[in-house]
Amino acid sequence: MTEFLQFAILGLGAGSAYALLAQGIVLVYRGSGVVNFAQGAIAMVAAYVCLETLQRDHDWGLLPAFLVAVVVAGLIGLAFQLLVLRWLTNAAPIVRLAATLGLMVILQAGVQQYYGAKSIRVRTFLPDDAYHWGSVVVQQDRLILLGIAVVSTVVLWAFTRFTRVGLAITAAAEHERAAAALGWSPQRLAALTWTIGGALAGAAGILVAPLTGLTPSAFVVIVTVSALAAALLGGFRSFPLTLLGGLLLGVGESLVVLYQDDLRDLFGMETLTGINRAVPFAVILVVLVVRGKGLPLRSHVSERLPRLGSGEIRWVGIALAVLAAGGVILAGGDWLRSLMLTLAAAVFLLSIVVLTGFAGQLSLAQYTVGGLGALFAARLVGQAGWPLVPAALVSVVAVVAIGVLFALPALRTRGVNLAVVTLGLGFTIQEMVFNNPTLTGDKLEGSVKISQLSLFGFDVTPSRYPERWALLCLVALVVCGLMVANLRRSRTGRRLIAVRTNERAAASLGISVFAVKIYAFALAAGLAAVAGILLGLRNSAVTYLEFNVFASINAVVQTVTGGLGFVLGGIIGALLAPGALFSRLMASGSSSAALSMMLGGVILIVILLTNQNGIADVASRLVRAIPGLPALAAVRARARGRAQELSDEVPTGSVAPTPLSVRGLTVRFGGVTAVDGVDLDIEPGQVVGLIGPNGAGKTTVIDAITGFVSPAAGQLTLGDQDISAWSTARRSKGGLRRSFQSLELFEDITVGENIHAGADEATWRTWLTDLIRPGRHPLSPSASTVVRDFELENDLEVLPGELSYGRRRLVGIARAVASAPSVILLDEPAAGLDDAESRELAVAIRHLAVQRGAGVLLIEHDMGLVMSTCDRIVVLEAGRVIAAGTPEEIAASAAVRDAYLGTEDDTTEVAR
Repeated sequence: MTEFLQFAILGLGAGSAYALLAQGIVLVYRGSGVVNFAQGAIAMVAAYVCLETLQRDHDWGLLPAFLVAVVVAGLIGLAFQLLVLRWLTNAAPIVRLAATLGLMVILQAGVQQYYGAKSIRVRTFLPDDAYHWGSVVVQQDRLILLGIAVVSTVVLWAFTRFTRVGLAITAAAEHERAAAALGWSPQRLAALTWTIGGALAGAAGILVAPLTGLTPSAFVVIVTVSALAAALLGGFRSFPLTLLGGLLLGVGESLVVLYQDDLRDLFGMETLTGINRAVPFAVILVVLVVRGKGLPLRSHVSERLPRLGSGEIRWVGIALAVLAAGGVILAGGDWLRSLMLTLAAAVFLLSIVVLTGFAGQLSLAQYTVGGLGALFAARLVGQAGWPLVPAALVSVVAVVAIGVLFALPALRTRGVNLAVVTLGLGFTIQEMVFNNPTLTGDKLEGSVKISQLSLFGFDVTPSRYPERWALLCLVALVVCGLMVANLRRSRTGRRLIAVRTNERAAASLGISVFAVKIYAFALAAGLAAVAGILLGLRNSAVTYLEFNVFASINAVVQTVTGGLGFVLGGIIGALLAPGALFSRLMASGSSSAALSMMLGGVILIVILLTNQNGIADVASRLVRAIPGLPALAAVRARARGRAQELSDEVPTGSVAPTPLSVRGLTVRFGGVTAVDGVDLDIEPGQVVGLIGPNGAGKTTVIDAITGFVSPAAGQLTLGDQDISAWSTARRSKGGLRRSFQSLELFEDITVGENIHAGADEATWRTWLTDLIRPGRHPLSPSASTVVRDFELENDLEVLPGELSYGRRRLVGIARAVASAPSVILLDEPAAGLDDAESRELAVAIRHLAVQRGAGVLLIEHDMGLVMSTCDRIVVLEAGRVIAAGTPEEIAASAAVRDAYLGTEDDTTEVAR
């Protein structure tokens, strides 16, 4: 017990520093809505300025050096908010997150360039006297750190709870516009929190330096992961819980060291490295997965993700790029080595294009995943004596399986949360696997020797024939690039993009969000494994230093810079990788990597401020502006349009006649009953209206029927099947579709692709075949009929954002009914339509019911449309049915008049 308490007390020092650093993250989040991934980098700068520049080089005293370094850290936070983030207020969350990653890269690379990459041991500067509590020794410096953490927590808690400025920060975190309406500038509040948050980071960095030492990359990752874990335990809002989280992390890491030998025996390993570093990841994973919801990101006017490329293959461009690469291969020397690294990095970045650009799942561990591919291949080739091809295939398959495991947290988390999970997971693999000689295969040197590599009888060993290995890298990149381009144009690509854009809308169309996420992670893992093999086996002695978390973060920065939604963006971004062709151009020697990383971070910030879509988007716009090319673009547009040709076939009669029965539907949110015992029957060929005042529960009824509200009590029967336990996607595939009051279109793809997404009949086999042969699939007969009925033929090649609101609403309805569902639920479909469009909509709704035999549930405030279109009407008040019958019966209902009118006239007010 004494030993347990001793190690627990030792962990209080690191835990206090983690808590202090996390307090800054929480404050910044509360004030600006941004999770600052650069907090550890700001802390590192302050530590180096205080301990190296001011104290060691200029002989300053500790207190003035400490204060100046803290001020420097605060100014870094203030400058970043004023110069960068204030101009990204309306940007997508991933763009703001990428900006903080760019700041991390700039600061880390700058410190590495100025101070060097060597590890520096820092002597403790706090009093280190020891107190004896029985047999337990308590160090004074631990108590001082704990006291600082507690005092800062109390001050921040009181500041945000009892001061006008602190209350304004809290109000802005809850509702930015409301705070602005009360006279508080959200930008000034954000600047204040970034300044204080930066200062807290600086103080924490200086205090934790004697415990961790100073190494640019390791310091940033260790403190960032631990601080994020502590902030997560505090929900990114509570300062006391964040303090508790930091202390628990520090104590947990220390106790794991105590029981490390027992854990090593449990896992049956001779060595078990980095197990204490797994504690933050375990906390992150448990908190996020068990909590099962995304961070409450602040609402912004625009949440658009970076623009997507078309996926069109430009064969002339590919040929020119291959010729240029061939020239570098022939030149040989250092340029050849840089080319190999560039080609491998491009495959890494393509995995990020698929995972983040297409599917919207942010991972900060792609280089770590690729390193596993290099590890498996190296051990199979170097130790088991396998040929290259089977070893590579087995390694890729194994990493794909691991990619599926990486996807499991994505089923419960998303956005920034998922980035935190993958950061912790990647760091854990780096510490426990790549730094463990038992697992890497060489207990003495930590590496596996590759003596020979052959491909179909040709010797491609990089040490002897680097040009052949470079050619193999080039072929691999071309193949992977073509596969990713095919994916973008395919049915599977549309499913990925649908999930990226709007998971709710995707599920309403029968797209399995879980399956799409698992597929995206698996495919991205496969690409990363290929890249890892190309990168890792290029050296005769395979090492894993380059497969670290910071390389993964830098890869995201490079991809966003190049163009997150473009295949070309991955290739452009790879040029900025450390040691790649661009760094070969701009610098030489050992400083090349740090300089190129720093310049890459600067370029990212500039790109985000000028064009968030990346360099590839800028290049595509410039190319289109070249005289003579618009005609060629028109030819390509016509060719692309063939994929959205309308079918000449006539839909085969009516849809499958399937009634929908709802019995006792009840939905509660906490102690509030939103829907109370609602009964509904929607028969084939019948239009049922659902009306009531705002807040009556109409949309909640649709959400519950289609599976968006869970749990919902009651029984739902579609035909003769009880669908109460079905998922949203399964209900949609079963013939139950809906439209949305807020449209929820897929804004990143064309109108034609939106309707395709609603009518695609893809099978599991297409997950693979679409990578090789995406094909051209005209719209189905049913979807083609809908397009003609809504007169959308001329809008198929435009983006939804280019249409008027009324036309956009018609697109949403057309997408919902494109697959000829048996039952369609329409949520205020006439909102925003003019009189002519409303009349056309009424005709289309009656056509769905009468000619197609579908059952229709219509929520609408336009009583003229309801009365003229519906066969039956159900009236809701406070979540309960108060009347049901024909339009005439509802108009004459005393219950409806008493509840809504107070007079016998003005029936048009029934739905208001």
